Amino acid sequence: MAERLRATDGRMMDSGHVLTDVTVTDLLGRFTHRVGFPADDEFVIVHGPNGVGKTMLLDLISAIVWPVDIAKIMNVPFRTLRLAFSDDSVLTIDRASTDFDRNRYDLDQEDHRGVTIRLTFVLTGPHRRRVHWSSVLQRHDDRSLTRDSETLLFSALSERAHVPLDRRLEQMLRNLNAHTGSDSLTDKATRDVPPDLREFLAGIAVHSIDTHRLLGLSAPDAGRSLSKAASLTKVEQFAQDLARRLGDALVTNSRTSQELDRTYPQRLLASSAAGNISEQEIRSRYDAQNELRRRLGDISLVDEDSSVIVIPKRMEPWQRAVLWTYLSDTEHKLATFKGILDRVSLLQSIINSRFLFKRLEIDRERGFRLLSDEDQELDLTSLSSGEQHELVLVYDLLFNVPTGALVLIDEPEISLHVSWQKGFIGDLRKIASLVRFRSVVATHSPQIAGRWADRMVVLGPTAE
Repeated sequence: MAERLRATDGRMMDSGHVLTDVTVTDLLGRFTHRVGFPADDEFVIVHGPNGVGKTMLLDLISAIVWPVDIAKIMNVPFRTLRLAFSDDSVLTIDRASTDFDRNRYDLDQEDHRGVTIRLTFVLTGPHRRRVHWSSVLQRHDDRSLTRDSETLLFSALSERAHVPLDRRLEQMLRNLNAHTGSDSLTDKATRDVPPDLREFLAGIAVHSIDTHRLLGLSAPDAGRSLSKAASLTKVEQFAQDLARRLGDALVTNSRTSQELDRTYPQRLLASSAAGNISEQEIRSRYDAQNELRRRLGDISLVDEDSSVIVIPKRMEPWQRAVLWTYLSDTEHKLATFKGILDRVSLLQSIINSRFLFKRLEIDRERGFRLLSDEDQELDLTSLSSGEQHELVLVYDLLFNVPTGALVLIDEPEISLHVSWQKGFIGDLRKIASLVRFRSVVATHSPQIAGRWADRMVVLGPTAE
């Protein structure tokens, strides 16, 4: 068996409910899939040919977190979804519709107008009372919705040429949401969800990385308007996001420094016992802080020379007390950068081990800087599709995944060279060890699994 990943304290991380098993029946009217995911495994790889429903399976898992994505569950054809968790809780979702036919489900031939769907949620467990909730809903006509989307897109592209394209696209999305009512579907459908079920679902953290990860239209989720970000690539958006995070770290450091400086005299007067600290302890601590300061200087967060001091060759007790208090304060100040430093360092390590003839550097004002092997600055948009996919995927995993979340990664191999595919799980393990998350990886590529083939669940047709 392959080595299992554990948290730094030796225990598997357990944030909320840890998913241990997923079973879906009659997916697409013909497949029954089961994915076992032991609680002490950090990742599982779901492998299979096109058309067996790997992406739909990930969609269903992502849809059950609170607030439940009712529209997504409605539009995936399946019979039952069963999710088991590490606390022995079991959540079962039954989807019954007037158009469901186990032996035939053709989206191009079926007429979905007026289809009624009943979704039934049942939550059970040895230490909880049974919770039952059901909702009857009307499904959209997918073909009509597609035609309407095409009409609205054509209108946005061809009309009102004097209006900037990004504003026309933003208005198109508003019109489409108004037309389908999708914004209010979840609110209406989940209004009467029992509190116990709502609380359980709210305890599940899921982060999805789908095949459209290079699209830059997800900016509104980060609090930005579409009109301001539609022209940016996802790489450029993440560069801006990193610049913001670096700025936030500097603000936190400044507040911590001001508080420590304000109380320094009082703490120095009370630190007479520090005079017993050995000179070697002082020098070792100072050297460690200089190394940390050097690393922070590499990502433009501190000036390496700003806090250089000269330590006397021989120290009096009062000097040792002063220096020890000073070093204690410096340690607290530098600790404010620890979280972002570890993530940025790993980002650079992974990306610069992949990119050829160029390297990624960190800039306080711009987030990312891209330099050639001749130290010429390159535009971020000059990155190839594969390089963009690699950078976006690694950044997303490092900076956007909550601790303890379940990460759903769809087709990480997109645009990646085989050698990069082979290194993906190794990179994922390093990132998961730092951020502490579990992941389900859906892929067509056996190269992704590599020596981790024992973590691979193969999906295929069930016996007819």
